[in-house]
Amino acid sequence: MSSRDQILNKLRAARQPFEDAPPRPAKYLDVTLLDDTSRDALIERFSAELTRLMGEPFIVEGDEAACDCVLTLLKQHEAKRILAWDFAHIPVKGLKDAIKSAGIEIHHPETHDEFRAEILDAAEGAQVGITGADYAAAATGTLIFTTGAGKGRIPTVLAPVHIAIINADQVLPRIEDWVAKNRADNMGNFSSAANFCFVSGPSRTGDIEMELILGVHGPGKVQVIIKK
Repeated sequence: MSSRDQILNKLRAARQPFEDAPPRPAKYLDVTLLDDTSRDALIERFSAELTRLMGEPFIVEGDEAACDCVLTLLKQHEAKRILAWDFAHIPVKGLKDAIKSAGIEIHHPETHDEFRAEILDAAEGAQVGITGADYAAAATGTLIFTTGAGKGRIPTVLAPVHIAIINADQVLPRIEDWVAKNRADNMGNFSSAANFCFVSGPSRTGDIEMELILGVHGPGKVQVIIKK
């Protein structure tokens, strides 16, 4: 009998390969401590962490102010063409019409058909990507995305600027809280989403000389509008 067969037979015979392993705790210790988890405190912490990561937070009151903020940022970036999620997944009423009224071309890059090459070619020249997000983690300044129909990855990674818009109640204390919400939902988002990812500030790369460079593998600028 080969060594491989011996190992496999032992694994097959073992009912509990890790009999001495302690049981999973009912509650894990938090990796990052937060003294105040009120809504305003979470927004303040998220904004501070995002700024530390070289991202830019903008806190606004209501849909009209959110629209104005988006248009101001698009003007600053001299945007003529943008990539966007389906606006049903972006929590700002009237945003699509406001962007169109400003004369800005909107592309929704869905690449699951025979026109994939043409769609990617059209998306190449976009200056800004606009999306919502599933949640944000205050402790680390992290945006959390799951992808699916109308909310793909391309608007979050292809354009040099990514603007994400979230509601204040989407800011959770930590990534662990997002995991707990999914567990409570029987992992529904995990099974239905094409993928999920965490974005903490602009894309960054450290070269061999330890020089930090932004925007090599994704947006060099990440701006988050938090709507109260």
